[in-house]
Amino acid sequence: MHDRHIWQAVMSEPDSKVAKDLTMVMETTMKNLQSQFQTLSGQLVSRMDEMGTRIENLEKNVSDLMTQAGLEGHQTTKYLAEEDRTHSSASRSKH
Repeated sequence: MHDRHIWQAVMSEPDSKVAKDLTMVMETTMKNLQSQFQTLSGQLVSRMDEMGTRIENLEKNVSDLMTQAGLEGHQTTKYLAEEDRTHSSASRSKH
């Protein structure tokens, strides 16, 4: 109930010292919040940029690995096919 009386007093006399003090406190609080928001926004943008760079590097590494695996996979497939033919020939000759 006490807060209500203070608020009514502030509202009834807008030029009072209490109203001016309250206005100053609110302005200071809003400036602090704005500053903190800008700091956090800057950090978020920075981290997003860093994450973008990491994702690009990861995509490049995956692409490089896929290329290497494709070349090695082709050679391995060729080797396995030759090995299968050798084993098939050997098994046919046993029968």
